[in-house]
Amino acid sequence: MRNHLRFCITCILLGLLFGGCVSVQLPGGKVTSAKDVQLSEPKSPFEKIKAVNADRAWLSSKTGNTISYLSECGGPGDMSLQAIENESLSAMNKLQTVSSETLIYNGREARQSISKGELDGVPVQMALLIFKKNGCTYTMTYGGLQKQFPMELNDFEKFKVDFKAP
Repeated sequence: MRNHLRFCITCILLGLLFGGCVSVQLPGGKVTSAKDVQLSEPKSPFEKIKAVNADRAWLSSKTGNTISYLSECGGPGDMSLQAIENESLSAMNKLQTVSSETLIYNGREARQSISKGELDGVPVQMALLIFKKNGCTYTMTYGGLQKQFPMELNDFEKFKVDFKAP
């Protein structure tokens, strides 16, 4: 029963983490993933998983937390970093911003935030880092249950340090 509950919560979180990062293709613009991204995969207990709306994603077998990134290149629109952040968090109810800042990341302006809220009544928390570089938008995400969130936040911080967009 406990494993079933963990599985259900994991599925809910994956829906949250990747549901807000949907590409919309409009006439005149083909969206592709970035090539030649350099990164270090998160270490155990994170395991690589397949995710439809992410270039790469990893799930912690210990906590159910996830780390992922999505790149979108060549799209016709030019959404602001704030708008992308809002879209990424739109699936959460009772949304609260814990922290939010603009910084320089990979040589570009970036938006970094931590938010918490609920998904189907389950308390969740998510960290985002969003930036644009050379015609691509990158969204890095770390999320999980609020009570599990702090446990692997350092893994996400290391992931961000090692991530290099072309």
